[in-house]
Amino acid sequence: MILDTFPDTAEFYKTYWGKKPFIVRGAIPPDVIDGLIDGDTLAGLATEEEIKSRIITNSAGGDDWAVEHGPFDEDRFDAIGDKNWSLLVQNVEQYHTQTAELLQYFQFSPRWLLDDIMVSYSAPGGSVGPHTDSYHTFLVQGIGKRNWKISAERVDDKRYVDNPDVKVLAHGFDGETFEVHVGDVIYMPPFFGHEGKTLEAAMTFSVGFLGPKLSEMLGDYAHYLEENEELNARYLGDGLNAESAGYTLGNAAQGSIRDDVISSIQSDNFNAWMAGYFSAPSHEEIEDSETSEEGDLSAEGMRAALQTGAKFYKPEHVKIAITTSSEGAFNIAVCGKVLCVCVKFKPLLEKFNAGEEVSLSDFESANDQDEAINLLTALYYIDAIFMSNFSD
Repeated sequence: MILDTFPDTAEFYKTYWGKKPFIVRGAIPPDVIDGLIDGDTLAGLATEEEIKSRIITNSAGGDDWAVEHGPFDEDRFDAIGDKNWSLLVQNVEQYHTQTAELLQYFQFSPRWLLDDIMVSYSAPGGSVGPHTDSYHTFLVQGIGKRNWKISAERVDDKRYVDNPDVKVLAHGFDGETFEVHVGDVIYMPPFFGHEGKTLEAAMTFSVGFLGPKLSEMLGDYAHYLEENEELNARYLGDGLNAESAGYTLGNAAQGSIRDDVISSIQSDNFNAWMAGYFSAPSHEEIEDSETSEEGDLSAEGMRAALQTGAKFYKPEHVKIAITTSSEGAFNIAVCGKVLCVCVKFKPLLEKFNAGEEVSLSDFESANDQDEAINLLTALYYIDAIFMSNFSD
């Protein structure tokens, strides 16, 4: 279960993704850990109305649990005591840029499925109990030490303690216990048992990937069709026969309706919808914490900025999704806004996704410079990329 390094991308999906957990010792460098949000700043976030937070307290024996939901008054932390509690704050990557930098270490993951980075600060003895999650998560150990008990397979026993506020497994689970230190990373697939217990004041950064339910996707696609009336064809009953007289949908009718639905889902329109859907913020009330300080740029403004040395980058917290098109292009979406892009510009986008800056030197000799500048302008306009420096 303990690996020397992260597996390469192919090995990760073949052996581990959704199949079994692993631990990588010292996977995150100390300088990155030092830049992550600290406990005081995390507590400050928990006082904000728009930020989801909770405090979980537990008895020393692990048989009593209580949950409080934020926002919290500052004096709550003065009165909470020095053991057996945890503060959990969601979507921290949206509010703390340096914490979002953690995501660069998980490029092998399906970033389009990213839910958030949830951060917990826990006092000695703090725990949320033995449990399973319905999502994939990388547990990054910040400060402090914790013991983690981890199951080697999925846990089927879903009986919980008699407390509606928590989903603590009533009978625990079989597993092995590991002590984790600063920079260690645990990968936990969905429905595998895990239980953390804090040995000394600790912070854990949970990078979570959560897939939507089928009903959620179909409902959103139906809304997409409603907004694009030309795609929202009405069923006209073509090809019906006597089998469908009265109240019976005959085989031909059933097949025709099914074919209409399948045809829509197999279209390029569905691919474009997928890009928009999976690029949308996981929590709709959240707005990007960064904005384009230079304001909107026209194509000529973009060209002028590039010629004076401006460089552009994609912040780690910006969630994008890319899908292919049957016409030799692909769709790139940010916050639900979709652009159709020629495939020749995919290397440019891959550079953004790798965390690298793009400048005029990346395409100044290309014959399609005008197209590239138009693309950068469109990406800048929808807040997919930001300007890192600007000279008048």
